[in-house]
Amino acid sequence: MKFLPAFAALLLLVLTPDASAHRQSEPPTGAPGLTNATVLIIRHAEDAASGRGLSAAGEARAAAYARYFRPFRLGQEQLRIDTLVAAADSRASDRSRLTLEPLSRASAIPVQQPVRARDVRALARWLEHGPPHRAILIAWHHGDLPDLLAELGADPTALLGRRRWPSNIYDRVVVLRFDREGALIPQASRVVREPALTP
Repeated sequence: MKFLPAFAALLLLVLTPDASAHRQSEPPTGAPGLTNATVLIIRHAEDAASGRGLSAAGEARAAAYARYFRPFRLGQEQLRIDTLVAAADSRASDRSRLTLEPLSRASAIPVQQPVRARDVRALARWLEHGPPHRAILIAWHHGDLPDLLAELGADPTALLGRRRWPSNIYDRVVVLRFDREGALIPQASRVVREPALTP
């Protein structure tokens, strides 16, 4: 009988849920790779009439980005971009990469191309698993941008004023701000119109 209290205590220990294990199984809030991050999203520069490249206007815009985004000014804030991301080159287009190449050369920041243009869900997951506290500039294809915004937790219609990115608009920068939990801050996210750019 003297072993009964000890057996009861052991049984209670075995049957009681482990609080730390319970905490680990809970889904995380936000995304660690977007902790205190700013994500800037642009459409790639103007298309050439044929081929995979940029038009003369597109090349001029890309060249101007080397100055416009070094640093990027948001009111009184100067944002120093540390990550450049473009859609992977394809048989149809190299334009996302070409849009960022002058900025890449000027800043010595490589252009990363982790996923195909259509795979915006994979891009969002890639961003979520990267290092925190980044200032990221993404150049992408306009047809996929609303879906990318949605994957990052934003409302494309609220930001763009419509569900689709207008086919004739090249001079917009979508600014997404994320909090210390890696969750989007909707009230701090907006669209900025570029000034007239010259290389």
